[in-house]
Amino acid sequence: MQKLNLLLKYIDFIKLIGNSDISVHSIEYNSKNVSQNSLFVAIKGDKFDGHQFIDEAIRKGATSIVCQDLPQNLIDNITYIQVLNSRIALAELANAFFDFPSNKLKVIGITGTNGKTTITFLLNSIFEYFHKKTAIIGTTGIYINNNKIPATHTTPESLELFGYLNQCVEQEIDYVSMEVSSHSLLQNRVHNVNFVAAAFTNLTQDHLDYHKTMQDYANAKKILFDNISPDAIVVINSDDKYSDYMISNTKAKNIIKVGRQAGADYIISNEHLSLAGLDFEIIHKNKSYKIKSKMLGKFNIDNLSQAFAIASELGINPDEIPLALKNAIGAPGRMEKYDLTNGAIAIIDYAHTPDALEKALQSLREVRLSSNTNGKIICVFGCGGNRDQAKRPMMGRIASNLAEYIIITNDNPRLENPEKIFENILDGIPSDKRDNVEVIPEREKAIKLAIEKSSKNDIILIAGKGHEEYQIIGTEKIAFRDKDIILKNCVLK
Repeated sequence: MQKLNLLLKYIDFIKLIGNSDISVHSIEYNSKNVSQNSLFVAIKGDKFDGHQFIDEAIRKGATSIVCQDLPQNLIDNITYIQVLNSRIALAELANAFFDFPSNKLKVIGITGTNGKTTITFLLNSIFEYFHKKTAIIGTTGIYINNNKIPATHTTPESLELFGYLNQCVEQEIDYVSMEVSSHSLLQNRVHNVNFVAAAFTNLTQDHLDYHKTMQDYANAKKILFDNISPDAIVVINSDDKYSDYMISNTKAKNIIKVGRQAGADYIISNEHLSLAGLDFEIIHKNKSYKIKSKMLGKFNIDNLSQAFAIASELGINPDEIPLALKNAIGAPGRMEKYDLTNGAIAIIDYAHTPDALEKALQSLREVRLSSNTNGKIICVFGCGGNRDQAKRPMMGRIASNLAEYIIITNDNPRLENPEKIFENILDGIPSDKRDNVEVIPEREKAIKLAIEKSSKNDIILIAGKGHEEYQIIGTEKIAFRDKDIILKNCVLK
């Protein structure tokens, strides 16, 4: 419980109507969660306008309202606070309500199109190796001391986020590794989070249904670095063409570059890929650190290297970080390997963007080459409905260039006609490669067909859903895991 007049010290408001010397038992932006003495914040969202639910919130017990537009009819004994931006006000109020939790933690923010989840899990593995108490906030869930809380967004709304950070404080967590999505940055969900470090992985096409252009997408990611504290550590993938743009207006004084080119602070070299994992070196301050990992994919060399650099810059002994990474398995649903009884290998990966799919398939081709096998690569994938349509033909073209056989299937079609999605994907596949393409709408049947068509030394990439435990068909979430189909169909246990 907090006093409203104390909370209001931390926000800028246009107008205050009513008594501010009242108690606030909770802050809510969803009228369904309002109870007696709640402070209700009316947010203008993409689908709903919270201002339409002010009356409902008052009926349920809200005694104070934060809004951008004052209601026409004001109710006696209700306090109204008019603000310019309700989302910013929500973040500032939540931060104050939970007593500024990020100031008491070491919070690390990871942004970029691909690699966010894997890096948070790798950092978690490093910190746990050194007996630190850890938390993860991201796509696969919220993990506080390894206790999982399901997540609905990559980055939670600010109210929930500060609540989770407060739980971390209560459980004496040392490090919080957190994914920071472009949506969350534009929607001010991480406003006022005190990051001790932030990292940029890469920027490739995704979410253009929301951002419209790559420049808009880049501008959203850049917000993290524009607003970060001067004392924070910024780690960037200097191999990515957007890296310089990300830091062009940052106030951070400590900028660390990780990449393959001279001039990087942490230089990646001597890379070797195989079905057994990864083997490479990181050179830092003229000293070489040998990294061995069970993880697959060249892109995971980037992820491992960034995790190494972040931990090292935060004071973890770099001589011992390779020991922590040796048995780290990365994130659920990221290049997960399964040996099939017919001698083939199945890989489950979250690759749902053109860049991620290309990197996954290219890595598997490199692994096949290094293993001196002649097996074929079978790719099972689809594209999400009601999302960026431009990437669909791109992914079709990539799959047809890098896989010998393609099975197109449902991902999360949502409210869109799956046939339209399949057609969009097929538009990117040249006609002379269509003989090696099948469309099997039901995902379970598609995965089973891939297994049936595979033989010794073949590699099956099942892409797009990774860790997800559901399919969204229409408006319904149906329980489904790619992993379950593999485990039921001739996998070695």
